[in-house]
Order: sequence, then C-alpha cells, then structure tokens
Amino acid sequence: MSIIPTEAAAAAVTSCEEAPLTVGVPHTISHLPPNENEEAKYQRILAHHLSHLESYKRKWDWVNNPTSRLPTISWPTNFPNPADIPAMVTDVKYCRHSPNYRDVYGYCDDLRYRIAIHFLFMSDGNEEERSKGLMLVKDLAERGHPDAMCCYGVCLNDGHGGNDPNPKQAVVCWRRCVDMYNHVQSMYELGVALYTGEGVVEDEVAAVKMFERAAVEGKHSGAAYILGDCLLDGVGADVDRGQALEWLVMAAELGHRGARSRVLAVLEKKEGEDYGRFTDASRQTLKVDASSDGDKSSKKVDAADVVV
Repeated sequence: MSIIPTEAAAAAVTSCEEAPLTVGVPHTISHLPPNENEEAKYQRILAHHLSHLESYKRKWDWVNNPTSRLPTISWPTNFPNPADIPAMVTDVKYCRHSPNYRDVYGYCDDLRYRIAIHFLFMSDGNEEERSKGLMLVKDLAERGHPDAMCCYGVCLNDGHGGNDPNPKQAVVCWRRCVDMYNHVQSMYELGVALYTGEGVVEDEVAAVKMFERAAVEGKHSGAAYILGDCLLDGVGADVDRGQALEWLVMAAELGHRGARSRVLAVLEKKEGEDYGRFTDASRQTLKVDASSDGDKSSKKVDAADVVV
C-alpha cells in the first residue's frame, strides 16, 4: 500500500492520541417500482430469495460442504508468518535500498506495520513484544499510515499492548482515518462505536449510515450484517425488510455465519410460531418486550458480539 497524505492531513494525524469472492452490492431488485409499499417490496424480494432457499442451504452447509467454509473475515487480514519475522526485521533496516522501495509511506511502513501487528496480536502473552508492537503502531499512526491509524484506534479502545482503554480517543483515530482515507475497517469500527455509544454519543442513524458506507465501498461482511439487522428491525432507519434481506444475503455470501443463520431463519420463518424471547429461529434478536430497554439494548448486544 502506497498512500501519501497531504501535508495538512499528515499533520492532523499527530493528535490522534487525543478469500476472493464476487458478491454484488444489493441494488437491482431493491428499487421500489411505482406505488410499491414496504410490505409489497418485502414480499417480492422474499419470494426471490425463497426460490433460492435450497441452493443457500447446500452452499452454506458448514458440516457437509467444505467449499462453504470461507474464512471469517477478521481484521487485520495480513498477519505475517511468524517464521518470517526475523527476515522482515532485517528487511526494515535496509528497506530503502530494496527494489520494492518507492516512498517512505509505502514499502518500508507496510513492513513495519506487519511486524507491529504480529507483536501486538500474535505474541502469546509476551508483554515486551506487545509493548514494542504498540509503539510501532502508534508511530505509524501518527505519521498517517491508514491501517496503523485504525489499528491504534482498536488498541486504544480495547487496551491492547498495555494501553489503558480510551474509547474517546479511539473514535478520534477512526474518524480521522475515515475522513482522510475512506478506510473501510475504520468505517466499521466507527459505526460500532456510534451504535453502542462507546466513546461517542450514541447515534444509531449515523451508525447505520457508516455501516452502509463500509458495506457499499468495501463489501465489509460485518457491516452488511449489522446493516441488514438494523433495517429488519427498524433501528436507526425505517423498517425495510426487503433491503434488509438483501444486505443479509450479501453478508452471508461473503462468509458471515451469523448472516447465514439469520437469512435461513427469515426465509423459513413460520407465521404464528412462537420463538420465545426471540424474533425468529436464529435467536439473534430479542423481542422488544423481552428487554427492559426495548429493542435498543438488544441491538447493542448484537453489535458488540458480531464477528467480522
């Protein structure tokens, strides 16, 4: 990755401490024909996906269909092989002389970033290495490396690497990374913060917009999943069950197992059947009257626990 921020943008960063798969973004059958209301739209899209139900069940069968086992998309995605770390550390010392060198924001900083995330997340409890990883990520973030900015936000939010948790400063990092680079994972992280009210004033409407950006611009499975959930239950947006189903199917096709469960539950939902405290057989969302704070608190649990 070779991204050189503008001089003004790079200066702004220093205060931060304050499997290939073709999946289309939903659009074609989601547009409302003239005079079609939400119910009619939902029934039309539901019928479309019901016609593919058996195909979905075969394709997403984790036990009997090995090709369904797409890796759960986590972030960061480019962890180095631990055996390569010594060679990578040596490469960093001489990276400016490498034929791959183009600029300080490219090859060299990408090497440093990959070493840093190894120390931070794969050090098996070695606090010295975690601390070293945090220092590397912080330095890269303050110099405008987009992945490092997002990663440093995660460290601030969760207290990785010896940091005291600081969700407010994490939000600052993610917001700047979105503003400067349209960084997809930062969109998702900022969306979760807005959704849960952690480090920022809770704003479900803004959260839904951020999830939509991440889903559209980056085909982010976790963002598509939560966006579908929000539209299904009218959290942060008007209820739009048809569009919700489209986003959930997109997330499912990208390998999101929670989305697959939700799609199948929606498609196989039986009218009049009692699902107890939950809205459907996926058991992912509580009924409004089953939670003291209503739908909002149950949605917060979904956002905090989602695996991307």
